[in-house]
Amino acid sequence: MIGKRLAEVRKYNGDTQADLARKMFVNANTVASWEQEKSSPSHEMLVKICQLYGVSADYLLGLTRADPGQAKRTRERLTKEELAEVQNYSEYLLWRRTHGGDRMGG
Repeated sequence: MIGKRLAEVRKYNGDTQADLARKMFVNANTVASWEQEKSSPSHEMLVKICQLYGVSADYLLGLTRADPGQAKRTRERLTKEELAEVQNYSEYLLWRRTHGGDRMGG
């Protein structure tokens, strides 16, 4: 699981395997090996990758489908107005849950 998720996170951040290798002070073949599941990064490397990309180790290791860092990265891309809209919609959904569920129109 780590290989697929590492590649996904790396690409999302606009890095090539060579870019990540430089940042981690390893050979590009090492990164390719991690992504192809032929080897795994050491604990130290895993921590550095998580710090670099702002992801959780649980996500990279496949222990959770939710990436807490993804929500943060998404929020960072939104304007203040868009964030306010998201907050308002969240509050509406919670209100709707306690005041009639999913019933529409009455």
